[in-house]
Amino acid sequence: MPDGLQVPAVYLRCRDSDFMGKFLFFLLACSLFLGSTLSYEGYTQFLSLDRVSVRTGDPEAEALFWKNLGPAELRYWPVFLFRSADLKKKIESESPLLFSLRRENFSAFFIDLEPLQPWLTLRWKKTEFFLTRDGRIWESGHPLNARFAGIRPPSTPPFLLSDTLPSPAGIPGEGIVVMNSVFPVTFFSEWVSGLETSGWMPHTREVEISRREGNYLLRLNLNIRDRTVQIIVRGDQARWKEISSAVSQILHQLQFSGGNLIIDTTYTDRIIVRNVAGGGQEGSGR
Repeated sequence: MPDGLQVPAVYLRCRDSDFMGKFLFFLLACSLFLGSTLSYEGYTQFLSLDRVSVRTGDPEAEALFWKNLGPAELRYWPVFLFRSADLKKKIESESPLLFSLRRENFSAFFIDLEPLQPWLTLRWKKTEFFLTRDGRIWESGHPLNARFAGIRPPSTPPFLLSDTLPSPAGIPGEGIVVMNSVFPVTFFSEWVSGLETSGWMPHTREVEISRREGNYLLRLNLNIRDRTVQIIVRGDQARWKEISSAVSQILHQLQFSGGNLIIDTTYTDRIIVRNVAGGGQEGSGR
């Protein structure tokens, strides 16, 4: 456009008027479509939630589910489906329940609510926690544990975490009951597997966990033939496989000897056996 040539104001007003006309037509079309849809839905109810079936053996769990549903979720299946992920997150974080959803047909849903199954008991400072196999953790003394059927303390020995370790549940937010464990559940799986394969599990009263020089150190407190035996091992399960047979031989040889024992397997070239009153610092690894 040559310099000095100006667009007439009439032309600009025409373009603005044309844009506003199209925009108003679009709003009118949307309004008509929405009105027609709502009118059709009111007649056929094709957006209505047909059915929600809840399977659970606990009436408290079912009551909690219905309590968390609003009028919109109960009325329209698209709203229920859209908010189902948030509903699952809310229920599973505020109660020791496992929430699963299955769509039965276009507008019917099946909900399964199961109580979490404690696998291990962890103790940190003065607080006791339940831990599941998939790493979910919550306080064993929470009132909901008594309200929901099926939540029972595990039969495995408790794991006692050193006060110098962080809380296994981290810092929960307001209203949060169930969290993900701070410690990888694979660690506990390996330690439980080590107890089972070594044959020490039936005799283990508790397992103390600490860290030394950046590595986990476990003190296994066993009751064998009316005496206490403490076995100190590194957290590396591969090391357990190496020393389990040697420790079993030691226990067999000393089965008729009196007194309580400490068996320190953390040294690189030997296993130290001493009575409980013996001096020195166990777990030096030297």
